[in-house]
Amino acid sequence: MSDTYNIYDIFGSARSHMRPESENHVTEVPVYEGVVPVIFVPGVMGSNLINTETEQTWLVDGGWSLKGWLVRGARARKTILNPEQTTVYPGGGIPDGISRIWYTSGGGIIDNETMLRERGWGEVAKMYYGEFLVWLERNLNDHSILQRWRVRDRIKQQLQQAGQSSVGDVGALAEKCGEALQRFHFPVHACGYNWLRSNKESAERDLGKRVDEIMMGYQNAGHRCDRVILVTHSMGGLVSRYYSEVHGASSKIAGIVHGVMPTAGAAVFYRRMKCGTEGGGATATVLGATAREMTAVLSGAPGPLQLVPSPEYGSGWLKIFREGQQQVSLPTGSDPYSEIYLVRDQWWSMLETELADPDISRITDSAEKNYSMQEEWNSYAKIILQKVGKFHAQMIGQYHDSTYMFYSASEEFASYGNVTWTGSPFINSPMNMLGRTGWYGTERVAKDLDSSGRPRFTLYTISDYDEPGDATVPERSGRVGVDQAQRSMMIPTEHGAAYQEEEALWFTLGSILEVASGINS
Repeated sequence: MSDTYNIYDIFGSARSHMRPESENHVTEVPVYEGVVPVIFVPGVMGSNLINTETEQTWLVDGGWSLKGWLVRGARARKTILNPEQTTVYPGGGIPDGISRIWYTSGGGIIDNETMLRERGWGEVAKMYYGEFLVWLERNLNDHSILQRWRVRDRIKQQLQQAGQSSVGDVGALAEKCGEALQRFHFPVHACGYNWLRSNKESAERDLGKRVDEIMMGYQNAGHRCDRVILVTHSMGGLVSRYYSEVHGASSKIAGIVHGVMPTAGAAVFYRRMKCGTEGGGATATVLGATAREMTAVLSGAPGPLQLVPSPEYGSGWLKIFREGQQQVSLPTGSDPYSEIYLVRDQWWSMLETELADPDISRITDSAEKNYSMQEEWNSYAKIILQKVGKFHAQMIGQYHDSTYMFYSASEEFASYGNVTWTGSPFINSPMNMLGRTGWYGTERVAKDLDSSGRPRFTLYTISDYDEPGDATVPERSGRVGVDQAQRSMMIPTEHGAAYQEEEALWFTLGSILEVASGINS
């Protein structure tokens, strides 16, 4: 953050405004009790990154900023998106919508773009989060009486529609939320993190450092700033929960609002390792349309690998059928690591070892190729054992006491709850085998022996979406944690666009203000 500007020294202690004419123009001067920073933590791929060696970026300002990824193959992706050579890039675009000059107590002026960039807005995907950050900043920091009434009435309406409280409770809670709007300043910050690295590291290094920096900044500027409120999207929820509960920083946090968190993981990540990003089109091409492109990056990236289904997801989500008969249903118990992720050299194994490093395909010496593949497997297995399994175990049941969350359980945005391979006999002829060797799409040709010991070939095809969700996280995972939440809501939404839904915006705003209303004077 900048040493040139004191971005924290911008709030006075009081504001005045006029009541409506019917109340005889009585001037009310609220005295603010302090500052409650709201820190947004984005999802996987939602932070801008830069490779410190090549200076190439993962920049999510808009479709134009991602067009270079339409033509980048597996080798380029593995080089650029290297967890050990990337860091957060703060130079992303700043969204329009806030026209304001910021004045410090000493008479200094901070222009709008400088202020928002110093708050971290340039670190996160403008394409997905820009309008949301603007909306949140404007609605949380309009301290007029009219805004107080508007917020109170809209929150009351949402609570009534959700049927989560009695009529009397709804009115009282909505009134408290409106009052909280005038008790505190709510500056909106953002915290990007290196989503290629373990969520543990992102929690401790990126989020932990940012929370301390923000709180200290406002405190040094003479403001009361005891705790922050975190708002998360997708994997950002895992980062925030680890920081709060496992890392032991819950006392610095007044509450956490989670949006479409993959609490128990998502089976779609197995599918992406095997076949590339689902759905087709430009989005899939940018993210990685093929198994080659996805595996080259994901096999060495702890953060995304921590999104595979954990034991909390349940058993039997990977299924294999042949000629209508179920052959496999894994995991059989609570160990997806040994039963799925660490199974090697099966046609259905999650990691196609030869795809982990695109340079392996260029090696002609068989001994050298086998050595390289073994090295890649060892590296991947180490991540699964030391960073994925351990992280999953640490996260079970870990929620901040003031947790709020929304998820999607929409048929319109169906998701992979299970991944099913369906097989049928495949005639092994030269014409049928043409083009199948070394192909890693939505089909696989598997060889085994029939009951007579003769070789047989089966063509397996991967399934489509099969459960309600948000087109990424199925309901079975998104709902995990609802019982621990102070308030939760099902909001039909697509995963990436979650904070573009009006109901999600108001749920988030209401949750922030409900948390703030419980902060003692």
